[in-house]
Amino acid sequence: MSPTDFSFEPLYLVLTVAAAASYVWAARNDRPPRWRAVCFSVGLFLVAASLNSPLETIAAHRLLLVHLLQNALIADIAPLLVLLGLTPSMRATLNRRGARHIRARYALPAWLVAWYGTHLAGFYNWALDSGWALNLEHGILILGGLLFWWPIVSGRLSTAAGLAYLGAGFVASSFLGLALIFSSRPFYSFYVHAPRLWGLSPARDQNLGGILMNAEQTIVFLLAIGWYVWRLLEEEHISGAGESPAAR
Repeated sequence: MSPTDFSFEPLYLVLTVAAAASYVWAARNDRPPRWRAVCFSVGLFLVAASLNSPLETIAAHRLLLVHLLQNALIADIAPLLVLLGLTPSMRATLNRRGARHIRARYALPAWLVAWYGTHLAGFYNWALDSGWALNLEHGILILGGLLFWWPIVSGRLSTAAGLAYLGAGFVASSFLGLALIFSSRPFYSFYVHAPRLWGLSPARDQNLGGILMNAEQTIVFLLAIGWYVWRLLEEEHISGAGESPAAR
């Protein structure tokens, strides 16, 4: 199979179309601002395009580097964008249908289990060897990402709690990328025997994949943490402005 051939995971085409249709239906009576609609659309596009394109071909048959890029897109970036695309009314509807039970103390461990569990060598090789199990891997990562970002986007966490939550997630998730970066032995036997691209050895492929993974997470988390730091400074400014001259 040529690296430029398209591979498909039709399940995620169907799910993205269903999600888009649901969003349009909900927007009839609750029109979202343009920026929210763009976020939602880009999030769905990242899922559909990364799993139904030559990116899927290379990830599933050639390079770990591209597979890790694909996982980063669907696990970290796409879920956040999809949730940012929801209006307050849409989030309230989801809360009434059970999302209110998603707490940060449960979401963070669930996300970490999904993140590390799907990258265990046994599971990863099995998913790649079977082919169909890649649907399961990708579904776990997408669901884990949605669970992780919900406490942030839903607005339930205070500024300080949000900073602690993001900091814990960033630190706890970084060890996988670091292990990939500094290991001289390939973790995944599937890619040892896979046809190579761009002259990358299995070990170098793995090292570069770890660098890419940690770079992506660093950017996403620092942007989110930066937003919370800005909010914290704003709250302190408003609190200080509200003090009486005598109190100062």
